[in-house]
Amino acid sequence: MEQAFGTPMTTLGQGGSIPLCNVFADTYPGAEIILMGVEEPLALIHAPNESVDPREIERLAVAEALFLRAYATAR
Repeated sequence: MEQAFGTPMTTLGQGGSIPLCNVFADTYPGAEIILMGVEEPLALIHAPNESVDPREIERLAVAEALFLRAYATAR
């Protein structure tokens, strides 16, 4: 995240209300779960006036790509 966003990560969020998280947690109790994503402005995922800066979408995509590359080489 730091490499993609250019600043150290300082907070951690939780999406416990997302039903899929509960299914994963019940099925794999020892696993760490991360769901990352952003929505484009027309999705209005949480509120009618919610939108996401397109730069955030780009940076999150870079962060995921960097993570997957590092994870693949670590295995």
